[in-house]
Amino acid sequence: MKKRIGLFVCCVMSFLLAGCWDEIDIEDRGFVIGAAVDLAEDQPTDHYTLDLTNQFVILRSFASSGGSSSGGGGSQKPYANVTATGESILEITREMAALAGRAPYHEHLKILVVAAEVAREPGLFASIMDLYVRDQEMRREIRVLISEGEAKKIMEIEPSGATLPARYIYSLMENNNKTIELLEPVRMGSIHEYLLEKNSYVLPHVQAEGSKLNSKGAAVIQGHNNKMVGALTGTETKGLNLITGKNSMGTIKFEIDGQLMIYELENMSSEIKVDPSDRDNIEITVNIETEGRISEMFGSRTLMDESYLREIEQHINKSLEELANQALTKGQEELQVDFFGFGEKIKQKHYGIWTEIKDNWDYGSNIFSNQTTVDITANSIVRTIGAADKVKD
Repeated sequence: MKKRIGLFVCCVMSFLLAGCWDEIDIEDRGFVIGAAVDLAEDQPTDHYTLDLTNQFVILRSFASSGGSSSGGGGSQKPYANVTATGESILEITREMAALAGRAPYHEHLKILVVAAEVAREPGLFASIMDLYVRDQEMRREIRVLISEGEAKKIMEIEPSGATLPARYIYSLMENNNKTIELLEPVRMGSIHEYLLEKNSYVLPHVQAEGSKLNSKGAAVIQGHNNKMVGALTGTETKGLNLITGKNSMGTIKFEIDGQLMIYELENMSSEIKVDPSDRDNIEITVNIETEGRISEMFGSRTLMDESYLREIEQHINKSLEELANQALTKGQEELQVDFFGFGEKIKQKHYGIWTEIKDNWDYGSNIFSNQTTVDITANSIVRTIGAADKVKD
């Protein structure tokens, strides 16, 4: 009898304890889909003061508009940008709960935009990343960007047909890996790895231009102090992608016989070899292999001529090598920062040597700039010439 009573009590207790005791109603959550960090206008002398802008999704407006900002749900936007100021991201987040009327909820955060003004301050970028890496509510898939000008301006971009600015920017970044002219998106998880290894790296460099986002270019972050030391142009970013073998699609313009021709990449790879046996002259070779087709040409010469195709391939090789060397010159001579991953190659293949030179690789005595020779060669193949040899005489 006692056993039956005990079993009955246990069953009753299990029903009483069941349920989501810490459940928060969805209407009480402040869903943050994008965030931007700027330096505040007034700066004290002892600490940095930051402006944090969170883009909150307005669920009622979003639902009534059918997921479209031009829908029939009235004039209210499906999002709200809320800005608060403080000395730490956590402090600002607490204050924002009062401003927005609900606590910010970050599990759906897609993008984090940091102003270049912030990234140029030594160590500040890494300090800001600390919360986004440490907080369990944050996701490692958050995309991180550097903006020229105010980061919160990026959160105000409203292209036609887009529902949420943050969602539009996220989609745009995801499509960047389809063209050699743009930098591939960088995850928060990758940022964490860079910070731990003290490797120099690049981040997408964006700028608001009216209702559009200019995403051509890259911000260069030096690893030992996590400070933005410069930026790459779109052309230099193309050269960087050629060296690293990333973003294998895109077009290469070149001239032959004074006429413009367009080579469309269909496949690309890059092989990097390092010979650090001579510490006074570390040798790095980069071999770029591409396959593609002639998608557009000016002039009327036939492409069926085998010798002419070989000549075209030589011109393509020259153009690729010029683009890659332009990015190399920017990194090795002007910025003196290895954002190509050469140091990582030495670490992987020659770890003993790397432990001796890592503290002077691209800072200190800067072996990368002063004692390293990089040789770049390209080998291109024209696979097809299009559906027709000629379209004009």
